[in-house]
Amino acid sequence: MKTNFLNQFKSLQALEKCFRTQKMCEEFLAEKRWSGRPKCPYCGCEKVYSRKTGRYLCSECKRSFSVLVGTIFQNTKLPLLTWFKAIYMIVNAKQGISSSQLSVLFGMTQKTAWYILHKIRLLLRDSEDSQDFESQNDTIGELPKTLLTMSPSRIHSKIAKYVLPGSRLFEDTIICYQSLLDSERKEYGVEDPYPLHQDGKNVHDRRIVDFFWIQLKRMVMGVYHFFSVLHFHQYVYEAMFRKQCVKLCNGERFQIVFRRIEQVYTYGMIKSPKP
Repeated sequence: MKTNFLNQFKSLQALEKCFRTQKMCEEFLAEKRWSGRPKCPYCGCEKVYSRKTGRYLCSECKRSFSVLVGTIFQNTKLPLLTWFKAIYMIVNAKQGISSSQLSVLFGMTQKTAWYILHKIRLLLRDSEDSQDFESQNDTIGELPKTLLTMSPSRIHSKIAKYVLPGSRLFEDTIICYQSLLDSERKEYGVEDPYPLHQDGKNVHDRRIVDFFWIQLKRMVMGVYHFFSVLHFHQYVYEAMFRKQCVKLCNGERFQIVFRRIEQVYTYGMIKSPKP
């Protein structure tokens, strides 16, 4: 199946026309995973045989598998079109979509919709780690690339736990950050929040971070209303993905998710996630 058409559709109805059957969804998924060369998800062997049933047989380990094995769709009982539409909706909604709303639209239970959305949010996480941290004294939670603290008294332990030695820490000018020991400042490279290049431009513009938190709060208060601290980082992944892909079209955002599709998450991993 050709995938360049994904840059052309601009609505959910167009997506449904592109993936009218389960077979069309599986063909698209197979192309995104293997680019025409199926590979066994169990042993990694590239010599596999296609069956008329749509499954594959590995010549090395002799195990049979489908295109869903080794992805977030593994063992799902829902049609792939349902998953595709959920992915399309969450990556293209300006402020997200709640599990209650998704359950009404798809005619499923709220628990199932919640499970689908949280699985997708884990795919929105940027896999590239950064050694630059922005310290923000704002709310509860810990997340990659941005360090949050619940209160000034906890900042020392949080920095020691989540910031690797040698990282740069851009700090606020409030007193709790100024209380860092000289040894800590040297170890973590604490810098002024507005350091300047030789050309006079800021290395880091704090307004970008402040704007991000404003958007995140609007998303949480306007759409989700309530979230568990245990799952807070997943909502941040969603907000970060939306900010990073703001200039992309709908089809391009959709395709980015499928580049990260080869991840398997059980219900236990979703219910009790690890940031």
